[in-house]
Amino acid sequence: MQFSGKKPSACSFLGFLKLSSATQNIFFREANPLFLLKSGFETVLVRSGLIDMYGKCGDIESSVKVFYSVPERTIECCNPLMTSLLRFGLVEDVVDLFGLMVDEKIGYDEVSLSSALKALPFSLPSCSLLHCCTIKSGFESDIPVVCSLIDAYSKSGELKFSLHLFRQIPSPNVICFTSIISALARNGKGKECLEMLDEMIQNGLKPDKVTFLSVLMGCNHSGLVEEGKLLFYSMQTHYGLHPDRQHYSCMVDLLGRVGLLDEAERLLNDSRWEGDYVIWSSVLRSCRVHQNEQVGIRAAKMLMDLEPENPSGWLQASKFYSDIGDFESMRQCREIAVARKVRREIIGWSLIEVRGDH
Repeated sequence: MQFSGKKPSACSFLGFLKLSSATQNIFFREANPLFLLKSGFETVLVRSGLIDMYGKCGDIESSVKVFYSVPERTIECCNPLMTSLLRFGLVEDVVDLFGLMVDEKIGYDEVSLSSALKALPFSLPSCSLLHCCTIKSGFESDIPVVCSLIDAYSKSGELKFSLHLFRQIPSPNVICFTSIISALARNGKGKECLEMLDEMIQNGLKPDKVTFLSVLMGCNHSGLVEEGKLLFYSMQTHYGLHPDRQHYSCMVDLLGRVGLLDEAERLLNDSRWEGDYVIWSSVLRSCRVHQNEQVGIRAAKMLMDLEPENPSGWLQASKFYSDIGDFESMRQCREIAVARKVRREIIGWSLIEVRGDH
């Protein structure tokens, strides 16, 4: 556009910002603010696009900086900052920002409410307060807001409120069913998760990967091994969904909890995640609980081979060897763990000293 003598508009720039966000391209991220200043496109929508782009590119400090440079705060600028803060786990800041929007009479919409609900501390008064805001502002029928309320109440242990909200939805979709299944799973209601899944399918809805993961988590918390296995294998055979790492991790953990460690090991070895350090760590913990020496020895070796510089793996292996009475292997692992930890600390202090010299 510039080569042909055409001046880009604000819409052109917004499209460019979306490209930067989608690709997380560092060049775009650095070039955009300069181009913005030169072109004079300092509108509210462009600033909100910048806040969103920085957040998606992992630069929360720049998101906050742009937000504070806005002459007049609006919902359009507050919402992308809320979602960026939420992405970084800065939940207290999300709640504070929502409070600022209320105090300064900026107002809020369904996006603001959903973000605030996701960031709430797990308490009934907090949920009730935002629930009142939802009703007062007329968003009690908005699906994302209702699903966020279902999630918030379940995290507070108030499952009855989550169920009540779900039953008030006239025609619940996949997202609604997944939200209530997740709420049931979080509260250890494995059988109810399966019943809700059946109801969902009977309503003509097709569960997605998130739905299956939520039901598997419910089976995991309730020790429903056979049901979990049937569900896991039906994902691909009946619904054409290939299990992801989280599904395998959940299944390995479920099998490990009840001592089916040989089966858990076979499942992991036959997957794309046979070299996953975290899942093997879960296997080794289960081996310690159920005193399975054979699988445990192989799991300990995998941990040490996968991340030899990680002291936690050697320390976990040493505890396992101590449990089975192999004190020589325990001593060796512990010595290596200490050496690895000391080496990491030395490297860390060296980096701080170098920065200090500058």
